Amino acid sequence: MFGDNLKKFRTDKGLSQNDLAQKLYVTRQCVSKWEKGLTQPDVQTLIEISELLDVSVDELVKNDGDFNKKRANKNIGLLIANILTAVFCILSFTIVFRFLPHIIPAHWTHGIIDRYGSRNEIFLNLITTSVFLVIDVVIHFAVRRVEDRRVAYVVHSAFMLCQVANAVFIIALYGKYLNDINSFATCLCSDMLLCLSVAMHPKINGRNYLFGFRTAETLKFTTVWNKTNALACYLFAGCSAVILVLNMSIVFDLAYLWLLAYVVLSVVIIIYSKLIGRAVVKNDVQS
Repeated sequence: MFGDNLKKFRTDKGLSQNDLAQKLYVTRQCVSKWEKGLTQPDVQTLIEISELLDVSVDELVKNDGDFNKKRANKNIGLLIANILTAVFCILSFTIVFRFLPHIIPAHWTHGIIDRYGSRNEIFLNLITTSVFLVIDVVIHFAVRRVEDRRVAYVVHSAFMLCQVANAVFIIALYGKYLNDINSFATCLCSDMLLCLSVAMHPKINGRNYLFGFRTAETLKFTTVWNKTNALACYLFAGCSAVILVLNMSIVFDLAYLWLLAYVVLSVVIIIYSKLIGRAVVKNDVQS
């Protein structure tokens, strides 16, 4: 729709409604009505808008896709979040397995251990994780066409909490039996940050200000937000994978020092966002 396209291209250029109104010699209320779909600009104004935003008239007026299709896919981000939560749980069980002794308590009766078994039994919890994920996928396709998005939020959030609760329970249950607690904690942190960094990518997260790198530049320009958080995704995911593999392979008493790498990467990403922001402002001034 024209209103949605206008808003998208305007924000991509870093222009407010007032900025665009001044360039077109119209009121801000006029621009607001265009974006809400209440009115439409005339042909000459449409051409001027396309020139100011560096897009074609066709791009401005085209329909961005069938409404029903967008409605069907509106909760895909929640499904991806559940998939990443399942990945977190699977990696968590693997980390717990790595730092447990070979023989562990396997069953309790009234709080008293009555059976010991192999640490391999930890992976039985993958069945629970898989069941939760399969049910969530089935429900995703069942509710994706439901008008009320709250249904999708409630359902996906419930299964996500079940997944996390299961992982926390296992970690708490075997916490006192774990060896090399520093390496274990470092692996668990890198596991969590690995999944969070993948979810940070703008193609998954969109422009969700509650989840992503917030700087003056990323909050102002959509382009800067997308580039900054894409870079953050790649750097944090790569760093997390390296830290996880190293600490699973080599026990290091000061393993938590690896986490300082995230501080360094955060500084790099913030600097990058400011450089991109300056470039966008410079291009707008020149144009």
